[in-house]
Amino acid sequence: MKHICPHCKAPGIGSLAMRWSSRANPAECPACGGLSHVLASTSSGIWVAGIVIFMVALVGGLALHSGLLFVSGLVLAVAFNVWAWRRAKMYPISRESAGNAAKAGWLVAGIYAFIALFQ
Repeated sequence: MKHICPHCKAPGIGSLAMRWSSRANPAECPACGGLSHVLASTSSGIWVAGIVIFMVALVGGLALHSGLLFVSGLVLAVAFNVWAWRRAKMYPISRESAGNAAKAGWLVAGIYAFIALFQ
């Protein structure tokens, strides 16, 4: 499935490119070359909701000794993931902003590594 590019409004951004997009690593539209990303809060929310659905199904299935409850929860988690990613909105970002976000990410990773040396 191709998602709509916020720059040219053409369906050109693939599902995997959309799912892995972020400010530091945006998806590129093959039609216009524009960069776009899904907000981190949306991406994280989809992931966390899927994990919560899965864990509730796992605990409920183990507590009630019901494989059917676990399997139905697993199917629900996958269905929610697919549905939520289809509804996720992409936002345009400039190449300069994407480059700055990538630099900031590396800076924070460097600071964490430096602090970890002294812990």
